Amino acid sequence: MPQSNIFKWRGGEGWLILAGGGESGDEIESNALSKVAAGDPLAYIWAASDVEKADEHLSALDELGAPTGYLVDVLSEDDDTIRVQLAQAGLIVLGDGPNVGMLRSGVVGAAIDGIGKAYERGAIILAIGAGAAVMGQQFLSGAGDELKPGFGWLERAIILPNYIPEEDAGRMRAALLKQPEYFGLGLGEHSALAFHADGTVETWGERKISVILGAAFIEDNDDVDDDAEQEDN
Repeated sequence: MPQSNIFKWRGGEGWLILAGGGESGDEIESNALSKVAAGDPLAYIWAASDVEKADEHLSALDELGAPTGYLVDVLSEDDDTIRVQLAQAGLIVLGDGPNVGMLRSGVVGAAIDGIGKAYERGAIILAIGAGAAVMGQQFLSGAGDELKPGFGWLERAIILPNYIPEEDAGRMRAALLKQPEYFGLGLGEHSALAFHADGTVETWGERKISVILGAAFIEDNDDVDDDAEQEDN
């Protein structure tokens, strides 16, 4: 796994972009589109929302100059079709929406396998909002903020999108009391972290990124930078 400071993420030839959410058409999406190999299509996973909203977002991406795109129905399509649709894509969008649990359930199996294969050969993974949440080690779900397993592409991370420090810091710290060996990553709207296999980590958009370290994580990583617990504005 590539590593930079506290961040350790899945290796592959592509970019892993974790975005907090917000309206489409911003700098983050433009940056992601600029990294897509010419001729490769866009695959959009919409399970966290609904097909109408996904179609609107796909149209907005098209106006930004996105390659030919298509929606991927991970909830009802057969496994072989899902694998093919995702493995051939140059950009895979895991769209935002209120149904983070449904997204996670739909991506398990054939979809995450196809995403992994595309990423290994150089595809860009743009995970937005709920999509970003499920790419961490765990995510918060439901009114009681129950911790659920993510896919662990960002190791030991609990990712909270659409993060507002004044409202969400307490939720994050409560989660880290349950999992003190993890760290919390708060992604504000129009803000993203972008990871590449060469160890590059870039902050995109409005740079509203917050990191909170669990107690055991600090003990296990004595060499982490002192500013790792600060919000990057």
